[in-house]
Amino acid sequence: GPLGESDAARGSWKVPARTFLGRRCESVEFRRQHRGASGAMAPAAMPGISKGRWTPDAEGRALLETIFQADNFPARPVRLQLAEALKVNQRQIQVWFQNRRQRLKREQEGGLGGEGA
Repeated sequence: GPLGESDAARGSWKVPARTFLGRRCESVEFRRQHRGASGAMAPAAMPGISKGRWTPDAEGRALLETIFQADNFPARPVRLQLAEALKVNQRQIQVWFQNRRQRLKREQEGGLGGEGA
């Protein structure tokens, strides 16, 4: 090299071409081979990517609403039981409660905006 360093020393600082911020960047060919019918990456090919959006059925929603009426900040053991009963991740239950609290807050704020201002 220009300063007399070896090829190994010169190349040691380089990030491998297939990684970005510690994550593996798959080639276009790999993505084509592992693509599902919808065109999205298959969960097996990309762990951590969900299959789609979860919405509780009427029975599940009734159960969640009942728990919410009793406690809108349920403890982790309660969320784990709900997750097991509804066959989803505990995180999905946690997000449902976050969204429900936000909806309650929005409804309460909407009801207070009477006359004036």
